Amino acid sequence: MSTTTTTTTITPQIPTLTPTPNSSTKGRGQNRMLLDGKPTTYGDFRDDLNRDGYAVIKGAIPLDRAKSYADAFYSYMEGFGLGYTRTDPRTVRRAQLPVMNEKGMILDYGVTHEQWVWDIRGEEGVVDAFAKVYDDEELIVSFDVVNVGFANREDMPEK
Repeated sequence: MSTTTTTTTITPQIPTLTPTPNSSTKGRGQNRMLLDGKPTTYGDFRDDLNRDGYAVIKGAIPLDRAKSYADAFYSYMEGFGLGYTRTDPRTVRRAQLPVMNEKGMILDYGVTHEQWVWDIRGEEGVVDAFAKVYDDEELIVSFDVVNVGFANREDMPEK
């Protein structure tokens, strides 16, 4: 009786961050928006973005859902228990709000992972705008801050 030993070596495939071009990735992003100083006309919101550095995407979020997100935001802010009340503009003061910088950015508290923030990111009109800018429908979503602008805020200097 003889014994045979077989050794099999499996080399794991190491994933890379750079996709190998194939039929599904070729051409993606080739018509992305470039802010290179060259005059370009797009005929849509990108003209505003190119000229002004920002754009308002009208209708990106349907009004009923936009109101729902605003309500979720106000509830979030009131939930800190610092005295902020959405119906009282006198409570829009540093002592009654969570920490945010002078530009209105909330960087802490895990706010970027609140469900309403994720829902806004996933809105079709929001995704479509970024897909148009980058000429690519396969987007990676990240969010590091929530920016808040309160009208007529008196405790912060205008910048």
